[in-house]
Amino acid sequence: MMTRIGKLMVLTCVFVLVGALTALAAEEPIKIGIVSPVSGNYGDHGKLERMGMKAALEEFGSKVLGRPVELVVADSETNPDVAARRARRLIEVDGCKYLMGAVSSSVAAAISAVATENKVLYFATNGNSDSLNASKANTYMFHVAPSMAMLVRGGADYVAKNIGKKWFYITHDYSWGHSGTAWARASAKNLGVTEVGEIKVPLGTRDFSSQLLQARQSGADVLVVTMAGFDNVALLKQLAEYRIYDKMKVWYTLMEFVDMWPLKPEQRQAYANVEVYWNENDKTRAFAEMLQKTNPDAPCPMPLDNGTYEGWLAMKILLTGIQKAGTDDVDSVIKAIEGLEIKDNMRKYPTRVRAWDHQVLTQIDLIKANPKATGPAMWDVIDEVDAATVARTKAENPINVSISK
Repeated sequence: MMTRIGKLMVLTCVFVLVGALTALAAEEPIKIGIVSPVSGNYGDHGKLERMGMKAALEEFGSKVLGRPVELVVADSETNPDVAARRARRLIEVDGCKYLMGAVSSSVAAAISAVATENKVLYFATNGNSDSLNASKANTYMFHVAPSMAMLVRGGADYVAKNIGKKWFYITHDYSWGHSGTAWARASAKNLGVTEVGEIKVPLGTRDFSSQLLQARQSGADVLVVTMAGFDNVALLKQLAEYRIYDKMKVWYTLMEFVDMWPLKPEQRQAYANVEVYWNENDKTRAFAEMLQKTNPDAPCPMPLDNGTYEGWLAMKILLTGIQKAGTDDVDSVIKAIEGLEIKDNMRKYPTRVRAWDHQVLTQIDLIKANPKATGPAMWDVIDEVDAATVARTKAENPINVSISK
């Protein structure tokens, strides 16, 4: 009898221990590493993308699969080497199975290499270079922001037909900038456009007097610009100072609201492609108002900018994928995300995740800045474009990084 009682006690202890370990595992946090610029040229952009990520996480109650989700932030400093080291630490020291962030495309490529080596899932949230879903594409990275192919194709036809056909390029001299100009050139071939010159500008440039003088004297009727960050704020001010708008129209292949907001109204005159505009519809307006109330230190009013939206979307896709997979196993989550469609995305067109190249397809807008506007509603939307209609096809980008291939 005592032996049976002893066995029952042992079994009871085992069941209690298993139950305790199961409960402990259920409460073990899922850690997501955020490699994002806290300082430097893209510091404001990094702050906005982190705001979006946190907003999406809060929509899920900061939990998934009944487990708390913890965000661990590391400053990329917009430096690929620094970002790679900090991504590695997030994985090896902090125990992150998922990474997201970057802003800069070159930084995204560096983080992706670390994620692939460690079989950790990475969301490139705001880098737009086409290399991220082409030569740099891999199974463990999803490219959330629209590629430059989508952005440029979303506006080039309108620009050529309605603004001008002699184009001069100003290009930020790194992979993203090169990609914007390359796609503008490719589009120009089929639109009867003539190129009259190009200037490449290194990161950290603040004085554009010589470049703008050359553009003024080029005979162009459209200045095509691919530039961002604090460099771009300086350029935008000088475009007005040097009266470029008196000589030609200006089209940005990609513009950030946070870059244009600091300008005086009369300095806001460019056409641009954007990933989102806070004043698009009732849903985007309500979301922007919420962000403004909860983030009084945001770098711009109504802070639903490109970075904010892509950060929000990346987190939404990841958490939805984990829920769908029913596990936080990385390979299972990748399978669950491939082919995913997100309809509650605040936009006219749904968001789709392509399996074969891991490109996220969502809406892009062509806007015209309004120099008469005095508040944050400073843009007019010319067109809303479904990215699926302008994204590269399999024939144009013959890769396949699907985990199920």
